[in-house]
Amino acid sequence: MRRFVTVSIGILSALTGFFLLAIIVFLVFLTVTRYHPAPVEYIRVEGKIGQSVLNTDTFTFMSWNIGYAGLGKEMDFFYEGGRRVRPDPDEFQKYLHGILRTIRSNDTLDFILIQEADIHSKRSYYTDESMELAGILKDHCSAFAKNYDCGYVPVPLYEPMGEVVSGILSFSRFQPDSATRIDFGTSFSWPKRLVFLKRCFLVMRFKLESGNDLVLINTHNSVFDEEGELRMKELSNLNDFMSNEYRKGNFVVAGGDWNQNPRGYEMKNLHTGDRVKKIALPFASEIFDGWQFVFDPGQPTNRDVDTSYKKGITKTTIIDFFVVSPNVTLESVNTIKTGFENADHQPVVMKIKIVK
Repeated sequence: MRRFVTVSIGILSALTGFFLLAIIVFLVFLTVTRYHPAPVEYIRVEGKIGQSVLNTDTFTFMSWNIGYAGLGKEMDFFYEGGRRVRPDPDEFQKYLHGILRTIRSNDTLDFILIQEADIHSKRSYYTDESMELAGILKDHCSAFAKNYDCGYVPVPLYEPMGEVVSGILSFSRFQPDSATRIDFGTSFSWPKRLVFLKRCFLVMRFKLESGNDLVLINTHNSVFDEEGELRMKELSNLNDFMSNEYRKGNFVVAGGDWNQNPRGYEMKNLHTGDRVKKIALPFASEIFDGWQFVFDPGQPTNRDVDTSYKKGITKTTIIDFFVVSPNVTLESVNTIKTGFENADHQPVVMKIKIVK
């Protein structure tokens, strides 16, 4: 009996040692392969569009977080209280084709800003969504800024997310003077930072006949940041960058998924039959002071993914919008009503005129 106990303890010790060694090896793997973006990176622009100096004063925009074509109305998501990790293959194809149809019906817009576009991820069946979108927007050039590159995301344990390569993607009917990825410089504590996003914003710069620039920013700000520290730092960085461009006399437009409500958002203005929520992280008064927050006050842009979408039950809110400089005049804005059929966000379309 004593010998049996001794052998059992030895086996248990060996298994424990092997388990700890496996964890160490895995952490070393994540550390060695971790994505290390530079603070500023120039991005290659794909496609060549003829017009490089803009001779118009009116422009149209769309911003849409497509949720990597993995968060349509049937989906819930494990990280927000649901159970599922990725859609079934048939669901994924349905969501992807639905997203492409919506983009195709808006392919005459001047600028289209996409968030959460996968290029090589298990969760989206290793589909290069940037190529799929570019195939629809043949009259646009594009720039892609990576914000997520992890060789293996180990959660949830029952069905790990695995490899994720994803980012933000900007399309333009005009040839930009440059495209730049600017790192927010925010991250979670170790070891969480090994498997989380490296947030950034993507800047496209266009020359105007006046000699000034139109500066277009695509952003996807932090979430799962309960204290709001990461979001505050990101907003401060954006505010500094955009204010500096405006002081130069440039025209600045920033759109994307901000993961918080815009200034001026009121729950009472949403009358769509959906439940409504407010995110308790308001914009600080010094952030974008005097700038315009542009959104459709009557339509939600995002729904909770703790369960599949059920109208009147699922909570919704507005977190997708534009912020534009004071020298820009708003012509119109509307949220396209998709019923969250193919993504957990709805696209926002805006038309502006620059003040010469």
